[in-house]
Amino acid sequence: MTVSNGDIIKAVAELTLPDGTIAQNVFHFLANFATEETNQNVINACVGYVEDIYDAVKAYIKSTVSLDTVEVDIVDWNPAEGQWKVLFAVGIGFPSVTFTSAAELLPNQVAPVMLAYTVRPKSYGRKFLAGLTEEGTSGSDLVSGLVTVMGTALNHFLADETTSGSNVLSPGIPRVAADTFLEFYNGAVNSIVGSQRRRKPGLGA
Repeated sequence: MTVSNGDIIKAVAELTLPDGTIAQNVFHFLANFATEETNQNVINACVGYVEDIYDAVKAYIKSTVSLDTVEVDIVDWNPAEGQWKVLFAVGIGFPSVTFTSAAELLPNQVAPVMLAYTVRPKSYGRKFLAGLTEEGTSGSDLVSGLVTVMGTALNHFLADETTSGSNVLSPGIPRVAADTFLEFYNGAVNSIVGSQRRRKPGLGA
């Protein structure tokens, strides 16, 4: 099968933390395509997008954290159920980022946070990057070096990802409980350490 202009893509990046906890980050894109696109090109683009984000911060993520897979699906609005549902699986990609921090791992739920804004008030994307070590924090704040590279990660989070030619995946979020996709236009990095409260040992993201 191929991916068409206007399709909504969901990419789930899965990581394994040292205690075996599975952490996930979910990304969404609008296919802005001039022509039909192959599944493999879309998978490769999603993997590249995720790699760029995590590669920016790899020096502050524990070396024993692994970035394992990026699972790519097409999702569609289901009016009968009033929610977004997976329409079909595009495939799975395997990123190659290696994290390098040898410092002490912080609790699983502690993470730097980046925000991406849409034109709709209170509709925004938020990403917690799991696996942070003490090297990245000073008290309740991120160290300046981590704030800087989080800015680089944010730029990748906001940027279109080319699949081939003039075809791009534009990041954003599907609006909850409505058949609308909202593209990102700006963002911010919080210099205060974030807490992903759902990320507890043994439970995942």
